[in-house]
Amino acid sequence: MKPKLSIWLALLISFILVVFGLVYGDVSGYADERAQVSALLDGDSGLMTVVGYRASDGLNLCVVAERHLTGDTEVAALRETAENLRADGQSLRAVKAEEDALTAAFHSVIAKLNAIPNVAQSGRDAQYLAMLTADFEQYGRHEIYAAYNKAATAFNQKLNTPALGNVARFFGVAPCELYE
Repeated sequence: MKPKLSIWLALLISFILVVFGLVYGDVSGYADERAQVSALLDGDSGLMTVVGYRASDGLNLCVVAERHLTGDTEVAALRETAENLRADGQSLRAVKAEEDALTAAFHSVIAKLNAIPNVAQSGRDAQYLAMLTADFEQYGRHEIYAAYNKAATAFNQKLNTPALGNVARFFGVAPCELYE
């Protein structure tokens, strides 16, 4: 003879299973969407990759600058900022501040180099500086900045919806940090 469950116990078990399914689906859906936004940040050709390219251009500029500006403090500051940008584990705010400092230092060193007659006379260095400047500016205008911020903003708005967003946040789905 089979043991019988009461109807209320069967309904309770069914209700628990339905609630678990809804919560699990909600949280995993939000986690997947957050992973897509994170891919725009850390993936191949993502925002951090573009920032890394700009830091590499800054380091390449340091190589040229050290041939003409030995022991210059602005070149040292550019090198330090570029190396800091390539370090892992920084918040997006810190990366944005470092990138702004890199841009200022890069333009300052370029201006110093362009003021030196030897640089303009050296066809190789002048051409390399022009190429580095164009590359640095191109990556500074890359569409990944706007694409990431747009995706992060859309995700954060969706995460702020009542009920489903609250459940996802309760179970650990965090909003995305904007790059600003």
